[in-house]
Amino acid sequence: MKFSSLKLLADENVSSKVVSFLREYGIDVLDTKEQKWFGKEDEELLSIANSEKRFILTHDSDFGTLAIHQGKKFFGVIFLRLKIVNPRNVMNVCAKLLSLDVEISPETIVVVEDTRVRIKFPNSK
Repeated sequence: MKFSSLKLLADENVSSKVVSFLREYGIDVLDTKEQKWFGKEDEELLSIANSEKRFILTHDSDFGTLAIHQGKKFFGVIFLRLKIVNPRNVMNVCAKLLSLDVEISPETIVVVEDTRVRIKFPNSK
C-alpha cells in the first residue's frame, strides 16, 4: 500500500489542522481528540489502531518503543520526529510523505525527520 492509501489514527498531540489537511487529501483519519480519548494509554491506542488496521500518526516516540522494544502488536506507526511541530510545518512534511512512491506494509514503522524519512519494514526487525 502507498502512504496515500493508509488509514490513520492521529494521536492527541497531532493538531486538528493536520487532521483536516490529511482528510482533504482523502486520507481516512480517526482523531483521538474527536473521539474524546484524552489521556488514553498509548498501549490502548496501539491496540485500537491494530484492530482497525490503522497506522498511528504521532509526535510521541513511545509508540515505537512499545512496538519494537516491548513487542506489542501494532499495525503501523508514523513517528513525526520534527524540530518544528507547528501545523504548517507538519502539513508540509505530510504532503511530501504522501507523495512518496514507496510500498509499505503492516508492521512498518516510519520515522519522519526534518531532512529524511526512515522506514523500518517488518522483515528488518
